Amino acid sequence: MRSYTLDTTAAQQANQNSYIDQTGKYVGVFTVAKAVTSRSGTEGIELSFRAQDGRQANYLTLWTFNAKGEALYGFKVLNALMTVMGIKELTPKSGNVAKPDGTKEQAIGYPDLHNKPVGLVLQKEFYVKDNGEEGYKFNIFAPFQASTELMAKEVLEGKVQPQALAHIISNLKDKQAPAPAQQQRQVPAGNAYQAARNGQQPDDPYGPDFGNY
Repeated sequence: MRSYTLDTTAAQQANQNSYIDQTGKYVGVFTVAKAVTSRSGTEGIELSFRAQDGRQANYLTLWTFNAKGEALYGFKVLNALMTVMGIKELTPKSGNVAKPDGTKEQAIGYPDLHNKPVGLVLQKEFYVKDNGEEGYKFNIFAPFQASTELMAKEVLEGKVQPQALAHIISNLKDKQAPAPAQQQRQVPAGNAYQAARNGQQPDDPYGPDFGNY
């Protein structure tokens, strides 16, 4: 029979949620970075993030270009990510790409984003599901350099003392669900997120910047 030695790390993790559930700053790595296209033709990159404590945040989609080829807000966030991660170019590659559940699928990915330290400010956003219940998802609010906590603008300006991140964290709050009248007009948002949780690529119901505020 097996003998056991106390593992205090495992003991601490026994009652922990395996998923990130609070707005805040996290340091970790991307485990998934794959190309996605919405039903309306908007292009983007879907990311899964694993924090240092092992918790995950999945389906962090940056919509980068619309069907007309116009750059969207997610393109700015992506470039900020590349800056703080020290990446000058992302080259798409076909192959077996990891899914959030750990299985593999044939897809186009961006392996240069994988397993490199990165800091993320994640914002929890609430929404109302079709059945009237409240759900939530996470958006990349801002990336920062894992080792220094410098944000992209500070890195590009050659600064060595981080200041912007602390200001962002002090003012950051959860993003609440829209008012009832808006919810009726934006019902597809719930469908989109549920579709993503079922492993399907959602459309971008809020328009070009969905998921990147």
